[in-house]
Amino acid sequence: MMTLGRKIMIGVAAFVLLIIVVVIQPFTFENIDAGNVGIRINLYGTDKGVDNITLVTGRVWYNAWTTKIIEFPTYTQSVDYDSFVITTKDAAEFKVDPKLNYHINPDKVPQIYRQYRRPLGEIQQGFMKNTIYDAYRIVANSFTSDSVMSNREVFEDRVQNVLTKTLGKDGFIYDQLTSAITPPPSLRQMIDEKNTSIQARLKAENMAKQAEAEAKVIIARAEGQAKATLIKARAEAEANELRQKTITPLLIQQEWVAKWNGVLPTTNAGGASLMLGIK
Repeated sequence: MMTLGRKIMIGVAAFVLLIIVVVIQPFTFENIDAGNVGIRINLYGTDKGVDNITLVTGRVWYNAWTTKIIEFPTYTQSVDYDSFVITTKDAAEFKVDPKLNYHINPDKVPQIYRQYRRPLGEIQQGFMKNTIYDAYRIVANSFTSDSVMSNREVFEDRVQNVLTKTLGKDGFIYDQLTSAITPPPSLRQMIDEKNTSIQARLKAENMAKQAEAEAKVIIARAEGQAKATLIKARAEAEANELRQKTITPLLIQQEWVAKWNGVLPTTNAGGASLMLGIK
């Protein structure tokens, strides 16, 4: 019969073995969060390698010894790249400080991993960075320095078209790009001088228009006053003419009588007496 001590030793050994199995067992799980997709890669067996990749979502159980799970985000990524210099057709150097917003097509995640076999962060700073720099340099070669500044929207649209085609075929969907283009100091000075000249010309034109408007107001006021004076003079002339037409000898006599104080004149002129006939 087995002694008590031997039973205890066997029990302890079994417990230790169980703990070891629990600790080192290869089975585990991975939670694929919303906005992400995972890819399962077989590390051993006839199906090993990146050629056998399947998309997985949610909670995924797997054997860590034989399987690998890599998670890729599919929500919008924002990458602020270092500034760099591009050269236009007339050899002017512009500094560009690009910022890219993009997201990954979930269906293309296996293809992305097969092609690059790198985490997303390394792909952003490798392939995608070089693609963005090349797009700017290619488009800049078809523009002069003046046309870049005067047609900036057209310039950026062409860069975006190149990126949409280049990145899109690999599963990277372009959302937005800001360029922050800075011209060379000499061109910046020319632009500032040109803007100053334009502002001075516009100011002079506005002052001339204002002076012209003020002169028109003064002329209008003078014409109005002249017309008012003329109208008043005409009215007075017509009134005087009307008065003259209405004055008759009888009216004059009546006015004289109305103003007479009843005293006859005491002065004789030419020996004749002043006679007033009143009816």
